[in-house]
Amino acid sequence: MGTKSFFIAGAMPFIILGALHIIYTLIDIRIPSRFAPYKDEVRLSMLSSTLMVTRQTNMWRAWLGLNISHGLGALFFGLTYLSIAEFDFELLARVPPLLYLAPFMALCYVILSIKYWFNVPVIGTSIGLACFVAGVIVS
Repeated sequence: MGTKSFFIAGAMPFIILGALHIIYTLIDIRIPSRFAPYKDEVRLSMLSSTLMVTRQTNMWRAWLGLNISHGLGALFFGLTYLSIAEFDFELLARVPPLLYLAPFMALCYVILSIKYWFNVPVIGTSIGLACFVAGVIVS
């Protein structure tokens, strides 16, 4: 397996997790069931509480927006590296920071997953990190 294949494989968990994150959050807009608090009283409290930085939104809307933007970020990261690997792989050789940015970003996601999230993103981001690191090693 070469660098290109490792980068394609490394991008896939971020594409899948990012897309699922967006879909689950969009479902939560109508039927709070994925990233909603287990106790609905907490969500209702979020609906009635504004942010200290502004009163233009409430905590629930901010939470939904944060989760959608987070999913978009992971999806964009994955799609960017998938596109580079598929359509202009030599770009990684011409712009070395791009080669090293993928494992760095994946490592950031792994750390966030371990510290703040749950097992599924830990596993997915770790797979992505391992693939990107392997791609850098064989490059």
